[in-house]
Amino acid sequence: MAPARRTSDLRGVEQPRARKVTTHDVAKRAGVSQPTVSLVLSKNVRARVSAETRERVLRAAEELGYVPNVVARSLVRSRSYAIGVIVPDLRNPFFAEVVSGAERVASEEGYAVLLCETREIPRERHMQALLERQVDGIMVDAVGAASMPEPMLAGVNLVLIDEPPDRWPGVASDAVGAGRLAAEHLLSLGHTKFGFLGPATNIHAIRMRERGFVAALAAKGIRMTSASMRRVPATAAGGQVGMHALLALPERPTAVFCSNDLVAAGALKVCSLEKVRVPDEMSIVGCDDIELASLLIPSLTTIAIPARELGARAARLLLQGLTASASEQKVANRPQRTIASRLVVRGTTAPPRSENKG
Repeated sequence: MAPARRTSDLRGVEQPRARKVTTHDVAKRAGVSQPTVSLVLSKNVRARVSAETRERVLRAAEELGYVPNVVARSLVRSRSYAIGVIVPDLRNPFFAEVVSGAERVASEEGYAVLLCETREIPRERHMQALLERQVDGIMVDAVGAASMPEPMLAGVNLVLIDEPPDRWPGVASDAVGAGRLAAEHLLSLGHTKFGFLGPATNIHAIRMRERGFVAALAAKGIRMTSASMRRVPATAAGGQVGMHALLALPERPTAVFCSNDLVAAGALKVCSLEKVRVPDEMSIVGCDDIELASLLIPSLTTIAIPARELGARAARLLLQGLTASASEQKVANRPQRTIASRLVVRGTTAPPRSENKG
């Protein structure tokens, strides 16, 4: 056994440095061969190792404080054991939740996650940086991957989140259904005058939320006017600008669907400042169900989108693609079913005032 290295403490006194635990040490403690330890610690699902042996190896590794040498493993397997995630704006807690779900799955499989935000840096620059670092795969969430240069994406292990899965595997929320749920809820309360607040954007999910909302109203003979559909940034500040515009209309709406909860929070603030009572005079529905939605006063009626589940499913799909055989890849690349959204009724929606008085 190699002697322990020596180092110095703050007083200049030389101290022995603990020798790094190896797979041979783990094998000796567990009473198995070193190749068996390597199979278990690599998390190879195809490895023929009994459950009892696997447990014994994992217990020995934990007791000894074994830390895998990711660099060495990367060289052996020609992998970086890192994946990238590109999202539009981390100021929106929804995207932070997506990343959290993806990171949980990735970390369980021994992968590090490199996070990129396109709010100030172009998506192409992020993509190039990730490829230069030889990440094993990339998840792209709502940044318009379909319009990115084809050569840049050639050969990339890519999984899309809430984007059209035309060329790559992906997972998505039921964005059309989310808009439809908002419209059906407000229609059921008796509203006939509607507004919409959201960005003019290439973010697929936002466009689909709007489409679902407008289509559900059209099915009931209600047509949205351009004046009642305000194009604003998908932020709280955007919601404030949009609601000011809607309140200034000669015939203002009694119910507004916002593209996300941040927009809804800004709209709610303006109603409070302008003494427009919510929900008696104005009903507001958000989308995403971030934590803030339940903390507002009144608490926000919204459409819940399972952000963490989106991230987790995307990470699983990406990792499956990295380990799948050619035949399995065909299965992995099939378009994924969407994840259902659901209505969460709270305090910002009610029948229009005329109905309350009646």
